[in-house]
Amino acid sequence: MAFFVGSPRYETESSLILTAPPSGGTLSMDPTKPVGLTNPLLQYNDGLRTVAGILILALNSKDELRKLGIEENGSTEIVIDDGRSNADLLGVVTQGPFIHIKVVSRTAETAKGILERAERRLREELTSYQTSLGAPKSTFIAVNNVALIPVEYDGGGKIQLAVEVLVVALLFGFGAAYLMWIRRVRGRTAPAEPAEGEADASEPAAEPEAAKPLNGRSTAMSSAGSDDDPSVDRDSDGPPTEEFARINGEFLGIAPDQRKPDQDGRAG
Repeated sequence: MAFFVGSPRYETESSLILTAPPSGGTLSMDPTKPVGLTNPLLQYNDGLRTVAGILILALNSKDELRKLGIEENGSTEIVIDDGRSNADLLGVVTQGPFIHIKVVSRTAETAKGILERAERRLREELTSYQTSLGAPKSTFIAVNNVALIPVEYDGGGKIQLAVEVLVVALLFGFGAAYLMWIRRVRGRTAPAEPAEGEADASEPAAEPEAAKPLNGRSTAMSSAGSDDDPSVDRDSDGPPTEEFARINGEFLGIAPDQRKPDQDGRAG
């Protein structure tokens, strides 16, 4: 999506070089003794590189960029240097006075127009400097094109935008997944607080009250009575009566043994 939504980019480049006149930088004052002519390509020196540096600084000023149509933080970009931004000129920038101009814009017409205006301003500035210094026209430095790259479509910007959007989306996705995982882990490890009703239900039940005494005796005494406990008071040493057994069985939930009377009768 970002690839199709991103704005297109068009770029163009121009590499120029400064050359001295064939007669050199000196004009003979005696017409009968003209100065010898020299091949301009063999007259490169530090003076030409100095002039190239002056022109580069002049064209990179804010006023000149505004005249060229370059707005600050705008969609059009321009680079004017000595060729160090061009990989093809990296090995020869120290050998000659190069001026490299590169323009990148959203439309091909804008990129081409700004490049042409930049070259025209470069020649105008060079002529203006030499005229203001009183240099003879026969000694004027010339500007010549070394290479001109026509306007080309640059799809790298849209690809870079798409990659950046993809990376940001992946980071957000991983971040959201990590937060969900952290919340899930915390939900499992945190102890669940009992509800108010559950807290009341979890309290231990009150112990039942002591059983009421039966026939003047408590169940505890009747169940705890044994031959080993001398403190237990017995009414008689004989066997318990049938009525006492029935009452004691009803309290303890034990049905009376129907065979008991028969056994007592046989025993009598």
